[in-house]
Amino acid sequence: MSAAPPPGKPVTHVHHDGYLAMFVPDSDLGGLHSFHFVVKRTYRWTHDEMMAPTPWQETILQGDRYFDGGGPFDASLAAENELGPPKPGTDVLLEANCYAPGGEATYCRPSVTIGAETRELIVMGDRFAVLRPGHKPVFTPAAKFSVLPIRFELAYGGVDRQHSMSPLLCPTNPIGQGFLLAPIEGEAPRDRWTPLPNIENPSAMITVDSLLVAHADLQNVRAPAGFGPVPRHWEPRAGFGGMPASAKPLWTLLHGTESKVGQVFKELQPQFWSCAAPGMMFPKLEGHEKIVLRHVTRDREETSLRLPVSKPKLRAGFDDLPLQDVRLSLATVSIAVERREATLAWRGTLPSPSGLTLDKLQRVPLEVDGELVLPAPLVGTGFPLDLLKASYPGMELLDVKGLPKPGGDA
Repeated sequence: MSAAPPPGKPVTHVHHDGYLAMFVPDSDLGGLHSFHFVVKRTYRWTHDEMMAPTPWQETILQGDRYFDGGGPFDASLAAENELGPPKPGTDVLLEANCYAPGGEATYCRPSVTIGAETRELIVMGDRFAVLRPGHKPVFTPAAKFSVLPIRFELAYGGVDRQHSMSPLLCPTNPIGQGFLLAPIEGEAPRDRWTPLPNIENPSAMITVDSLLVAHADLQNVRAPAGFGPVPRHWEPRAGFGGMPASAKPLWTLLHGTESKVGQVFKELQPQFWSCAAPGMMFPKLEGHEKIVLRHVTRDREETSLRLPVSKPKLRAGFDDLPLQDVRLSLATVSIAVERREATLAWRGTLPSPSGLTLDKLQRVPLEVDGELVLPAPLVGTGFPLDLLKASYPGMELLDVKGLPKPGGDA
C-alpha cells in the first residue's frame, strides 16, 4: 500500500493489485431506497492481446475531472464522477490523438470498431468560414496536419461572440468551434468569420447551407463528434435529466395537471447516466470483446485490444445482515491510448433494507471474489488491511465506522 499523497496533490492512481470497490446511497421523496455499487480495475494492453491487470489502479472518481486543470466551460471532460446507478449500455470512452496517415494529411478517419459496430469520425486540418452580407459562406480548404487531439475543443460548438446578442453559447458544446447564429431581423449587415470544427461526424458534416443556426432551431443544434465523455450540462444529455417517477404525485399536488412554462414534470431518463459521446454507448458488453482502433496510435494505422474475460463477483451487506450478491454490468470502458492503459468499471444496485436510514447504518462490508475489500477511498492511505480480518492492538479504543468487525464473520 502506498503512503498518503502530499496535501493538495490530486491522486489519480494507487498501488493496489486488485479491484477497487465503492458504494453510494440513493434516496427519493420516500427516503433511502437503494445502494449503488461500482467495482473498477485498471489494465495494460498491447496490440492484439488480451488486457492484463496492473499492480496500480486508477482511483474511483467522486467528482468530475477536466483536462489541463480546466473547468466546465473552458475544457473537455476527462473523466466523470463514477458514483451512480447502472447504465443502460456500456460507455466506451477514448482519450486519444488522431495521427494523419503517411505522417501528414488534410483529413483522416479515426474509428472504433467493436464486433460489427463501427463508430467513425472525420478529422481535418484547420479551416475557416467567412461570411459577407449578401453572399453564401465560403469555407477555406483544410490545412495539412500531423497529429490532433480528439477533444471537444476541436469539435462543433463554442460561443458566438459576433452576434448582436452575443455572447451566445452552443447548448451542445460551449467549448467547441463553428457555432454561429443567423442574424435577427433588422440587424445591421456585417462581415463574420469562424474557425470550423476539426472533428466532425462524416455522415452529418457542416455545409455552407447548414452553418448558420436559426433561433427557432436552438433546441435541435447538432451534437459535437468525438470519442470522449460528455458532461451532464450539455444537450441533449441535460434534457434526459429530471426527477424520479415517485415525485410526480407531489409535483401534481403543487402545480396541478395543467402544463405551464417552467412547470412541466420531467421524469429522469436512464440515458442521463450515460456520458458517452453520440454513438459511443454500445449494447452491454460482457468482456472478451475485441476492440479495433484506427489512426489513433503513432506506430500503426490499426491496433486492436481485447477486453478481459474475467469480471468481478461482488457481495455486499448492511451492518450484521447476510451478504448478498450484487449483479454487476459493465458500465464503462475507458481507454487511454497514449498510456496503453484501460480502466473497466462495473455497476450494480441493491435495495435498501426496510427501515434502514443513513444515521443508523454502521457499515457496508464489501466482498470481491470472496475477499473482503476496503472501500475505495481508503485504498492507498496506509490504513491497515488487518482491521478487516483480524484483531488489532488498541482496537477497542477505535470507532471504525464503515468497516466490518475485526475477527467476525462478514
